[in-house]
Amino acid sequence: MTVTPALIDAAKAGDGAAWTELYRLYQGRVLAFLVRRTGNRALAEDLTQDTFVRAMTGIGNYQFTGTDMGAWIITIARNLMHDHDKRRSTRRESAFDVVADTDAGIRVEELVIAIVEADRVFAALAALNDHQRTAVTLRYWGGLSSKEIASRTGLRVGAVKTLTYRARVNLRRRLSEEASPAAPR
Repeated sequence: MTVTPALIDAAKAGDGAAWTELYRLYQGRVLAFLVRRTGNRALAEDLTQDTFVRAMTGIGNYQFTGTDMGAWIITIARNLMHDHDKRRSTRRESAFDVVADTDAGIRVEELVIAIVEADRVFAALAALNDHQRTAVTLRYWGGLSSKEIASRTGLRVGAVKTLTYRARVNLRRRLSEEASPAAPR
């Protein structure tokens, strides 16, 4: 089944079967996105559930435009993840607290390095303009093709490819600048 205006209207009316179908269609994509972004499966599962709860409360404001509503749901997930990160930083949790919570036979040093690297990548992503960040996020974290991204964003396929290319160039440049020691002055 695909998302149709009738399915969205049923979800807006509180139809449980409609929500079950929306969850079935998007849960895997949302979970995969959050696992890649957080590096923590348990946290990603919690945020996935929170995403669908927030979608249920906000569905009244969603307007079907003919494009896949997955971008709307992924945006909710991304916002929840950012909210979680803000709360975590104000609680003064360290990366080691996260490691202690998620260590399940993985070498702790490797996990800490992966977290630090992920933070570098997310900081570089934050420096991209909105269009580039959206294109690269949907492409590499959402697993969408250029054609699917174009359909969701209303851009031409060529524009999506250009945005994705420029985003990769900017990310590569920013990450290599961070990795290079500063020149002496």
